Order: sequence, then C-alpha cells, then structure tokens
Amino acid sequence: MNSINVEHFNLGTVNQNEVRISTDRGGVTLSFSYNTIVAINGTVSENNWSSTTGKLLNKLQPDKSLRVSHEKVLKEVKRLLKAIL
Repeated sequence: MNSINVEHFNLGTVNQNEVRISTDRGGVTLSFSYNTIVAINGTVSENNWSSTTGKLLNKLQPDKSLRVSHEKVLKEVKRLLKAIL
C-alpha cells in the first residue's frame, strides 16, 4: 500500500498556506490563498483575486509573465496528484 504524508505550513498570514503531499511515488507542494489553490510545484496562477492574494503570488513568482491561468494550475494539480497517488 502507498503511504501518504501530508504536511501543512502557514507562510505568515491567514491567507498564505502550503500543503506538501508525498508518497513513495513522488511529492507535490500546493500553495493556497485562503481555500483556493493558487500554485503547485512552482506553477503559479495569474491573479484573479484580491491584492492580498496578489502578495502571495508575488512571493511565489515575482515575474508575472511566467504565471499561467488558474485553469492551467488546476489541471496541473489533477495531473500531478494522479501521478503520485
């Protein structure tokens, strides 16, 4: 059976959190603003939310030209979680 390790980290404020999920097949790091996934393993969403979320996104990826649509982030979440679970 595949063991799963889940760790939660607060990055300083209520809206800046990270969850790391690892198994023997690999791992992912999910970044959340409040309850919304905004990044996974360095793939960071464009800001479709408030300036508060924007601060987290700037911390994760200062170069806005490298950010992708939130839809692409969610597709990457599904792909990577499927690969490790």
